[in-house]
Amino acid sequence: MKIFLIIALFILFPMNVHAVETASPSATATPVKNQQVEDLKERLATKVAQLRQSERRAIYGTVKATTISTLTIETASKDIKIELTDDIKVFQMLKGKRTALTVEDVAKEDMISVFGDWDTTVEVLKAKVIFIHSTSDVMVRVVGTISEAKKADYTITTTTKDDKTYTVDFETLTKTNVWSKEKGVEKGGFSKLIPGDTILIVGTAVPKKENRISALRILNIGNLTGGKPVTTPEPTKEATSASTKSSPTPTTKP
Repeated sequence: MKIFLIIALFILFPMNVHAVETASPSATATPVKNQQVEDLKERLATKVAQLRQSERRAIYGTVKATTISTLTIETASKDIKIELTDDIKVFQMLKGKRTALTVEDVAKEDMISVFGDWDTTVEVLKAKVIFIHSTSDVMVRVVGTISEAKKADYTITTTTKDDKTYTVDFETLTKTNVWSKEKGVEKGGFSKLIPGDTILIVGTAVPKKENRISALRILNIGNLTGGKPVTTPEPTKEATSASTKSSPTPTTKP
């Protein structure tokens, strides 16, 4: 009887061990890990696509073709397709004032600047803002020293090296940066434009006004001379009276 019991134990024991070994947890965990990896790849791909579509860009060119939802802009290098979004804004300087318009006012052969999000996958610019330039608009680049900044009408007077004086209109769309040796380029504003500072101006010539610029971008590189603008001092009263006196005449003794 004992012999049969021992034989039965030897027969059953390997079967139990085999059953435990076959129930390996790695067999069920592999599909779960694979699914997690696939989910991570999908999330990364979605994030990369979003970053590509959110790249901001601005272009300048001539309207070559128009449709209800798109524009084709001819630039200096190639033609670029513009997608017109629902919240797009259109502006143009009319009679010296910035005027809000609609997409329907953008016509073929118009010179425009477009600001929006660039989609690198399909090379389409999703327009957010369109600025229509007048036919008389001429891009102007001027480097000069600020002699006066009027906050009353937001104008700047600057003088170039060849003694030309320009009046610069600081618009609501004007982008201003300030450069310093310590901090590099930082965002600025009208209050940062101080007489004596040297500025680089990019803008358009104001029609029918000589040496007047509507500024698009201004870069302030600071006071290069370390002093105030040199002005010609007015003659004082003492100097004027002294210059008008005649030389004394010699007296004769009796």
